[in-house]
Amino acid sequence: MAEKLLRLDKAVAHTFDLSRSEAARIIREGLVEAGGEVISDPAAKVAMDAVLSLDGNEGSASEAFAPRIFMLNKPAGMVCADRDSSHPLVLSLFSSEVRCETLHCVGRLDADTTGLLLVTDDGLYSHNVTSPKKGVVKVYEAQVLKDLREADVAAFARGLKHPEEQERYRSAVLQITGPRTALVSVTEGRFHEVKRLFECTDNEVVALKRLKIGTLELDPELDEGAYRLLSPAEAQLVFSAC
Repeated sequence: MAEKLLRLDKAVAHTFDLSRSEAARIIREGLVEAGGEVISDPAAKVAMDAVLSLDGNEGSASEAFAPRIFMLNKPAGMVCADRDSSHPLVLSLFSSEVRCETLHCVGRLDADTTGLLLVTDDGLYSHNVTSPKKGVVKVYEAQVLKDLREADVAAFARGLKHPEEQERYRSAVLQITGPRTALVSVTEGRFHEVKRLFECTDNEVVALKRLKIGTLELDPELDEGAYRLLSPAEAQLVFSAC
């Protein structure tokens, strides 16, 4: 496979979080080294993994362009949309991150739903997590308005049909943990899925929190609104069966 090359100004801009014009200027001033050699031509081509040096700081474009996957403990009242006139945006929490404009939410949680939300700039990863064909399991903790019944467990397992949906929901797992609390495991991620499953059993969700995706659990050390970067191994836990 041919080695991937980048213009030096682009590599410097991404590696050190500069604009392309700023990167070009400092390159022309002879302030940048690539592979231990000063290069003063912004259009020069360098390898993606070339070690760049600026003012004693080192990095590489391969690191700068590497996809990032964050775990967020989503607070209530925030939305996963790109814009909303009524609610603050989840992505506003990431405004201090380099290339924050490339980040997006992996799927969506309703404004009043809290808990585990992934945020990334890796489109393929996002698709694989959210695609119903992949069958990735999402586990929620639900509080409901009315007492739960054993018959509800069987109904969730059969697959329910909501009057506002054309297709039945896939089989879901309902684990009753208290008179009005339960864990719900789903694999589709359809619009308002957990809420509508309970509506099918003549009940109503009053609080909903996502706890797990696959075997990746919400970090208990994360306060609401806090996030951290996942390691590659952690990011792959979402594809493990619960």
